[in-house]
Amino acid sequence: MGGRTPVQVGLLSVVLLLSVLVTIGQLPTTHRTVAVSSSLRQSFGSLTESWDLDADIGSVMVLSWRGAVDWSDVRPVLVNNHIGGVLLFTPNFGGDPASLRELTTRLEGVAQSTCLGHPILAMLDEEGGEVSNVKADFAPPWPAVMAASGPDQVRELERINGAGLRAAGVGLNLAPVADVRTNPRDGIIGLRSFGGNPSVVAPLVSAAVAGLHDGGVGATVKHFPGLGGAAGDPHVAIPTDSESEGRWQQVQVPAFQAGIAAGADAVMVTAVYVPGLGGGSMPAMFSSSVVGRLRTQLGFEGVIVSDSLSMWGIGQRWALPEAAVMALAAGNDMLLLGAGDPGYEADAIAAVRSAVVSGRLDRTRLHESAMRVNALRDRWGGRYEPCGAPATA
Repeated sequence: MGGRTPVQVGLLSVVLLLSVLVTIGQLPTTHRTVAVSSSLRQSFGSLTESWDLDADIGSVMVLSWRGAVDWSDVRPVLVNNHIGGVLLFTPNFGGDPASLRELTTRLEGVAQSTCLGHPILAMLDEEGGEVSNVKADFAPPWPAVMAASGPDQVRELERINGAGLRAAGVGLNLAPVADVRTNPRDGIIGLRSFGGNPSVVAPLVSAAVAGLHDGGVGATVKHFPGLGGAAGDPHVAIPTDSESEGRWQQVQVPAFQAGIAAGADAVMVTAVYVPGLGGGSMPAMFSSSVVGRLRTQLGFEGVIVSDSLSMWGIGQRWALPEAAVMALAAGNDMLLLGAGDPGYEADAIAAVRSAVVSGRLDRTRLHESAMRVNALRDRWGGRYEPCGAPATA
């Protein structure tokens, strides 16, 4: 959790002041103190009740669908669940920028025609090399190839990339990769990493974030706490990185710190077991102690986004509805549902709602996450003119 809200801080301050007054004898009667405390509780309760629960839940959800799914099946899920973001893949639009622009324009129209309150944030992976969902001249080469040209050229390549994405209606790139690749048995990072030396990788990650911003799109640093030291691929089975905290701080932390310092809008947390960081038997994205390091240790104040909750490594242990609840409970702000089936993803949304109503998920923390995500949507989302009553803050 990213700290208390201003309202919480104000209420806490009043309670503390009343406690001091009672202590020094300025408020001698107990019943008066109880009456004021009850009033404060009622005020705070009224505030939380004014928040739109369904809008807050929808804001933090990122929908995706298989290319074969008809738009008539996608649109109702977007509208009925107040969806805040969509994750697009090549099969959704064919890979060319013009077709992508047609799809993102359609998303802009959904947000506008339904007075969603904020634009729908279109996002995809455009890391470079083969991990480029838009097959266009502006896509950069593999990060490992870019690394040889140094930070200035990386920034320029990412500026070109960002400008191409912006023109196609994309608001957030799920890049750059900040993993420092130190394990030759790594089964997922490979050429996606800028290299195996943290002193080389860190400034390149910083340059990539700056370049994407120059081009007009948001940047996501990934895959926290780092996949480059683990053998395996979380899309197949959740890998384990047994490195110590000291080595993690030396090898993986600098690139994430550099990306955050450069203004990264989001940090993605992935599925890797990191017992040395206190993750225990939970993958990092479900561990509050690991996710919380972004706030307490790295000072990140932006959006914490989960990696896909439908990777096979996750799916072997947890169904999507349960995974969604666990990810929010651990401190993620935004969820990549990733199932490709809008109906099943709607089941996950319903599970989150039930968890909030039952008290399993904290209502205030959910609202704080929604506010972070909504700020991201307002900064990088597509064309949108506010309509109707303004969204509740």
